[in-house]
Amino acid sequence: MKGKALRRALETTDALRVNADVPLIVTTTELVTPDLAKAMLTRNKKNRPVNWRKVDEFADQMRSGQWRLHDQGIMLDTDENVLTGQKRLWAVIRSGVNIYMRISRGNPADTATVIDRGVPQSSRDLAARETGRAHSPVEVAIARAILVLTGTVKPSTDELAAALELHAPVLVLVLAKMRGMRKTREVLMVLAALIARFGETTPEHLTAVPVLVDQLAARLAPRTAAECWGRGAAFSLAMEHARQLVNVV
Repeated sequence: MKGKALRRALETTDALRVNADVPLIVTTTELVTPDLAKAMLTRNKKNRPVNWRKVDEFADQMRSGQWRLHDQGIMLDTDENVLTGQKRLWAVIRSGVNIYMRISRGNPADTATVIDRGVPQSSRDLAARETGRAHSPVEVAIARAILVLTGTVKPSTDELAAALELHAPVLVLVLAKMRGMRKTREVLMVLAALIARFGETTPEHLTAVPVLVDQLAARLAPRTAAECWGRGAAFSLAMEHARQLVNVV
């Protein structure tokens, strides 16, 4: 044992790991500054392309103080090259905020082919942690349409989860009452507009849904709600039509 491996061995109190035939990986909690992040990224070799949307999402969390210290941090190989954590490092740079992170050194370079293969948490996963129940894709779709009415056309995973949590009580009631009705995009838009307008739905509101759906389809023609869904300005315009129809209910 020599060089960096020896230094890590001298710093650790885990004698069994020093003597065992396993990589000597040392993990510490460190304050990562933008300058340190830049220095680490100079050794970011053979990594996958950067997901800049995720970088911006992380950076927003850091600026707003929502970022939390956890064990998923920065993994460096035995030559200090970045194996995982490049998005977090870029987020520190973009946010300009100093962030405490766990930094793991001494990982074998060939582990790069087996890490980061897990499934990331979806908005449904995050919301379920707060509400204590599973959320359906239909609930996610309605929450997404509600966010469009607030000007958030492309919500982050956290923004969508927050909308799900906020509207969870009314969503479960509405979908229970609407059981059996085909949930077309027009139906989802109308339901989203009703919830955004009134915060809850009365039996009279739900009775009006079929009529409102037909009126919305007529306004959108020759396009359909399905063609507008998720398409930026078209989605916003369709939801504005739904809002106008609901406002006269």
